[in-house]
Amino acid sequence: MLILVLILLLVMTIVGWHLSRDIFAPYVVAPGVWSVIILIYYLLPSELYPIRHDFPIALALWSCGFFVSSCASEYFTSGSSRLSISKIPNMGILKIYVLITLTIVPILCITVFVIALLEDPTAIFRYLRIMNTGLDENIKSPDFGLLVYCVAVAYISLFFVMTYFKKKWIIYSVFFVNMLYAFTSMAKTNFLCVLFASLYLGYVKKIITKKQLLYGFLIFLAICFVVQMARLGNDDFNVMEFLSMYLSSSMVAFDYFAEPDSAIHFGENTLRLFYAIAYALGSDIQPIQTILVFVSVPINTNTYTFLYPFYTDFGLVGVFVFSMIYGAFFGFLYKKNKSGGSLGQILYAIFLTFLLLEFIGEFIITNLSLTIQYIVLAVLPFMFSKREEVCKR
Repeated sequence: MLILVLILLLVMTIVGWHLSRDIFAPYVVAPGVWSVIILIYYLLPSELYPIRHDFPIALALWSCGFFVSSCASEYFTSGSSRLSISKIPNMGILKIYVLITLTIVPILCITVFVIALLEDPTAIFRYLRIMNTGLDENIKSPDFGLLVYCVAVAYISLFFVMTYFKKKWIIYSVFFVNMLYAFTSMAKTNFLCVLFASLYLGYVKKIITKKQLLYGFLIFLAICFVVQMARLGNDDFNVMEFLSMYLSSSMVAFDYFAEPDSAIHFGENTLRLFYAIAYALGSDIQPIQTILVFVSVPINTNTYTFLYPFYTDFGLVGVFVFSMIYGAFFGFLYKKNKSGGSLGQILYAIFLTFLLLEFIGEFIITNLSLTIQYIVLAVLPFMFSKREEVCKR
């Protein structure tokens, strides 16, 4: 069954490329990434369990819904207006973003690093990871209060400085701070978000070539190897197991451990933010943890692909419905991006990374609070832009 789905995905990728001639179109990226992941599952030597349950049909439903919906959404969405194309974000706000990024965020990172160094100097990297996941009640990250929102500011600043600033020292500094945060969190997804966003913006700005894009992904893999070895804190590291764990194990975990319509409370995964707000206001229902439990497939993993929240909450019907919603969202953003809208280009660059990470997990709805932060921070500079303002790049 999975082979048939692979063929379907390859056909979608080819058709999507024929329609757009753009490797970053959503209906090319989504089936293309999954084609690569499934090929790796079959070609890479590993001990992963054979996929034989609901994953193929769930992925087929999602892919078909997303492909049709994103194509239709792009077709029916109007192009960006002249005003939105020429609109320049308020440079004063962008400078505040950069100031916050270069001053507050490094202090937060250094504080966390020093705590880990003092608490466990022999396994500092493993301690950093546990501190940021919250899996151990005895190891917690310090409470920075409202300053924690500065991390989102730093990430959004990366998109703006690469688009509207010409001073290289600012671009490199913002990039470095984001990589510093990814390092202190010891999360490979954070590294990927920063690296892929930089590569994509560099590509669309014609600063880098397709060959350099490939080099960038190879650099990312190298970083992942280093981070994983640092987490383990020993020599117990196998390259093949690493690749299987982070590229293929999530879909196997979904196939064996995700149960349809198994949510205790209605939409507890997809509507997590609302449960969190209600709990803060006095509700007895605690929001679910975004970091899932580890399972053995037989490689240990705690990611179940982006299908997990929709499938767990609403079954296969939920997978198909949300595929249409996702497709419409990405098709809309892509049309605004492709037609030159300034805000559309920034937003598409932000969300494209999450589309690339579908084989790991769902990051838009289950982390809706962070998603809203990204959108607000991206929109704010354009809300206060001035027509006569000249961009001082």
